[in-house]
Amino acid sequence: MKETFFGLIRLSIGTGSGLSRQLSISEWEYLYKMAIKQSLVGICMAGVKRYMDAHKENGEETNVPKSLYFQWLGMTGRIQEYNKRLSQCCADFEQKLAKDGYQSCVLKGQGLAALYGDLSALRHPGDIDVWALGDDKELIEWARKTGTLTYYDYHHADLSLYKNAEIELHYRPSLSRNLLRNARLQQWFKTEGKRHIVFKESLGFSVPDYIFNVVLVLNHNFWHLMYEGVGLRQILDLFFVLRSVEETGEQTEKLKTEVLALIKHFRLQRFAEASMWIMKETLGLEDKYLICQPNESAGRFLLEEIIQSGNFGQYDSRLNKNRYQSRIGLMFSWMKHNFRLFKYYPEDVLWTPIGVLRISLWRRFHYMNETDLKG
Repeated sequence: MKETFFGLIRLSIGTGSGLSRQLSISEWEYLYKMAIKQSLVGICMAGVKRYMDAHKENGEETNVPKSLYFQWLGMTGRIQEYNKRLSQCCADFEQKLAKDGYQSCVLKGQGLAALYGDLSALRHPGDIDVWALGDDKELIEWARKTGTLTYYDYHHADLSLYKNAEIELHYRPSLSRNLLRNARLQQWFKTEGKRHIVFKESLGFSVPDYIFNVVLVLNHNFWHLMYEGVGLRQILDLFFVLRSVEETGEQTEKLKTEVLALIKHFRLQRFAEASMWIMKETLGLEDKYLICQPNESAGRFLLEEIIQSGNFGQYDSRLNKNRYQSRIGLMFSWMKHNFRLFKYYPEDVLWTPIGVLRISLWRRFHYMNETDLKG
């Protein structure tokens, strides 16, 4: 059934022609559950509609359960409405920052959704991630003055500025527990990041360009793989980022060469190779968009982790459900999770406890005099 689910995704994103056979009611229920698990309800609904339309044109009946279809459709409608609201919040928040002299851009989320083309309103939304160019202490104080600051750590602050739309204000766009990679990332963001920000008139806010997005999404996905798990929604983000290279108007091969050099510099090549295998073999991405040669062994391993863990590891039965109740329990859960990853990513597994300690110490030092925020 996994292959059938992948077939539905390919039908949804336009790299597949359809499902190979009629499905049973229980199989449709499985697809719906998988779409929820991977936060692809809206995207997969596009494939369901294409499947039903194709059968209707041929005068054929489909056995998609009506109750399931309307449940699926209703959830998709809510996704579309929420995406519209988040996009409005993104534009408004960028204006608030600009009014106080901060240049900013929307990371991930609504910025990536725009790359989905006709499917942009169907991408499952999360929170709003915005990177503001400025000193971390200054931006934390700026967030505090809004009266909505609830939390901050090494790379972002949480604000509840809008109803039902949490904001993560980033002073560091991304991070890594591998301290060597993290140092290189922060240096690149600081010295090169600004030139990779583009204002999109059609969106009403700024977003990263192709090169920045490849670095950001790969590192973000790898962070979550090492942390608890990464899902197909994040992998699909990378798919559309890679396809966006043609929209840049620049030489495709030149951009791919530049981005591959960065991936090697940030020591993300093995994960990139695994991701490229999934891009090609599972999602049907054309070779011309791949930034490096696919690695089948690492790719199959990554795909199995994705299927088991679901979106951000929320459905991974291998993880202790009570892991957040104590720091010791959380550390043991991470160690058990990382042990599986050692074969392909030994360097990062070894860096993890050091990186966790470093970030924890940063938070503890900065929270010494905090009384109203969660630690």
